[in-house]
Amino acid sequence: MDEHTDLSTARNQGRFFIGSLIEACLLEKVRFSDRVRMHDVVRDMALWIVGEFEKDKFLVKSGVQLKELPEAEKWEEIRRMSLMDNQIENLTEILECPNLQTLFLSSNDLKVIMDDFFNSMPMLRVLDLSDNTNLEELPVGIAKLVSLEHLNLSFTKIRKLPVELRALEKLKYLNLEWTRDLEMIPQQLISSFSKLQVLKMMRCGYGCSLLLEDLEHLKYLNVLTLTFRSASELEKASRFNKFFSCAIEHVSLLDFRDSRSLNILALANLQNLCSIKCTNCMDLKEVKIESNIVEGARYFHSLRYVGLTYCKQMMDVSWVIFAPHLEKLLIRGCNSLEEIISEEKVDEVTDSKANTNLFSRLEQLDLCRLPKMKTIYCHALPFPRLKKISIVKCPMLKKLPLNSNSAKGQRLIIKGEKGWWKDVEWEDESTRTAFLPSFRPQ
Repeated sequence: MDEHTDLSTARNQGRFFIGSLIEACLLEKVRFSDRVRMHDVVRDMALWIVGEFEKDKFLVKSGVQLKELPEAEKWEEIRRMSLMDNQIENLTEILECPNLQTLFLSSNDLKVIMDDFFNSMPMLRVLDLSDNTNLEELPVGIAKLVSLEHLNLSFTKIRKLPVELRALEKLKYLNLEWTRDLEMIPQQLISSFSKLQVLKMMRCGYGCSLLLEDLEHLKYLNVLTLTFRSASELEKASRFNKFFSCAIEHVSLLDFRDSRSLNILALANLQNLCSIKCTNCMDLKEVKIESNIVEGARYFHSLRYVGLTYCKQMMDVSWVIFAPHLEKLLIRGCNSLEEIISEEKVDEVTDSKANTNLFSRLEQLDLCRLPKMKTIYCHALPFPRLKKISIVKCPMLKKLPLNSNSAKGQRLIIKGEKGWWKDVEWEDESTRTAFLPSFRPQ
């Protein structure tokens, strides 16, 4: 992508490229996912083309059960190297790779990276160490990577970031998601990455509230993912400047213990928020919807995904009525949940009893282990884009908000346990007949 373009333009350009590859059958869509995959034959062809026209510049040895670094005739000519998905444990030899720009080492068994390993890689721009679940420490020699722009440390067990990382003045992307053992980030380290555009800290062990002041200094930041572990931490973050709040795309609410209620509208004005995950908030009973809603305000305008898991006291999820573009809703293990949308709460904040735009963009609804849930919504809804409903271990749910007009024109799949289908109460016989071919027992 053109490095001078803005994020929105770059993403649109990227989607256009990927769409073109899908149309040409060089990439394939993954059903019920926003991911794509490449067929083995296409990948082999691509590597063959690279071997013919870029000989010695690419080294690809992924998924071949390597236990140590491979051999190469001309290390000094290699520009891109992929050693992902192997069993390499130690990096204890220096590679002379003065032209190397990309190095993929994800999904290995890395435990030790010697301090001098990166000494001869002055041109390296992309380093992926993700999914090395035994890697606890970064070498201080990583500071030698003065050209590094992209560093992925997600799903590792690193405990601290070395202060030597300050030398990475060109860093634009830092991924610390699911580094649950990370306990120490030196003061002002993050703010020293003056060119940082992407910072991912979802499920990072280091508290995001400790970094709020650092984030204010990142003037190019446009993508931020965070985990909040208390309602007070969330409220503290909401008071910081609008600049970095515009960068927040994904939020995780994890292990709340200090509050039985939450004002969800603290997140409502984050204009680029794409997903909210609420996990193990055992005491959280009520998610408040304020009655003084500003008419016509664009709340949760970018929100596409909501996931609630093991919030055992929560009674309903009525606040999702403010997410007009919601595409996927997943609720699991919420033992007290009786309904998704409470008509009473909807009436408090809307003029009409039936919100006809409710779930108008929803594509997937996944409900699992909800022993008390009786209803999704009291009225039938059109669901013009719905593709899949999955209902497992919801014994009290006997009626779906569907009628003969719901999901018209869609190839809807309804998944449920064997025997559940015959107990469903349908609005009328035509609705039952319309949806009978959609059912898939699981």
